[in-house]
Amino acid sequence: MISINATLIVQIINLLVLIFIMNRLMYRPIRKITAQRETQISHSQIEVEEIEEDNRSREEAYWDDLKKGRAQVRVRLAEMKDATEEEALALIQDAHQKARAREDEIRSKIQEEVSQARRDISKEAQNVALRMASTILGREVS
Repeated sequence: MISINATLIVQIINLLVLIFIMNRLMYRPIRKITAQRETQISHSQIEVEEIEEDNRSREEAYWDDLKKGRAQVRVRLAEMKDATEEEALALIQDAHQKARAREDEIRSKIQEEVSQARRDISKEAQNVALRMASTILGREVS
């Protein structure tokens, strides 16, 4: 059996002294270091969250700017397309007008040449008719 004697009391005192020494030398510094690390980790987590929020806001700003830029490009392209189409239409109309003017000029020139040819043929026909009449009649017809 266990007998209670002075060695038991010495062992209890020894255990209490050991707990006190362990508490002073090991447990308190370990708890202090653990608390410091927890504080440092929480600060780092807050910092990471702030950086992530900043990155999110910058990314949103980037995408917004990109969308605005693309919209501006689309508007500018539409304007340029409209201007080009108007310019092309004006060039086509100008070409049509020049072609019509050239066609009218050629037609009038042809009509003049046809009129001149008719006059020449008419004169030649009169001369031929007069020569034929002179030959047939045997005398000169005027």
